[in-house]
Amino acid sequence: MTDDLASIGALLWRDREPRANTPRTRLGVDVIVAAGIAAADADGLDAVSMQRVAVDLGYTTMALYRHVPGKAHLLAAMADDAAGAPPAPQGDWRADVEGWAKAVWDAHVRHPWTLSVPTFSAPLGPGELAWFEALLRCLDGVGLPDGELVALAAFVSSAVRDLARIAVEIERSGEEYGRILAERLDPARFPQLCRMSDTAAFDDALHEPLTVGLRRLLDGVAAAIPTTKDTR
Repeated sequence: MTDDLASIGALLWRDREPRANTPRTRLGVDVIVAAGIAAADADGLDAVSMQRVAVDLGYTTMALYRHVPGKAHLLAAMADDAAGAPPAPQGDWRADVEGWAKAVWDAHVRHPWTLSVPTFSAPLGPGELAWFEALLRCLDGVGLPDGELVALAAFVSSAVRDLARIAVEIERSGEEYGRILAERLDPARFPQLCRMSDTAAFDDALHEPLTVGLRRLLDGVAAAIPTTKDTR
């Protein structure tokens, strides 16, 4: 795994990518990754393979392997590139965190296949690290210890991804999820769920759970900020 992680990291950072723009090097990592993203956007993650990308680009599969060692490397690079650049903090820490979370959510909705890409480590590529850095900048200056800020940023980042995954899966299931849930819920065993699932608020919460949870979390962060600091 250490060797795999090192080689994936080298690809994410384009360590071995040729710099010269010659006919031999026009097929590069960026071109291959962009084709992989296009294939996943069009037909889903299961449709992505080294062979599929090679065909789409008009090259042999072996030509791709000169730049990308394998499918795991390709998927990691696709996920790292797909989100684009994070929004810049504007100076209002709460609004900045909420804006960051909304931008991550929107990126996953644009590219829902990113939610199915296996996570092989903590953020490693330049894209993921840029988003994590942006979140830390949103939280910078609130007065909490660095260790707590890193842990808080990791929690927010993971929560947004998982909540987006749940929302996308519920959206895909359409009305089937509600029907199956209604058939299975026993009021004696799940009294709270039975009571709440009959309300429109429950359905809204399933489809957009981020707003309430994040704002309640940030309420707690604001309460923990030393009084000498500006809470906004």
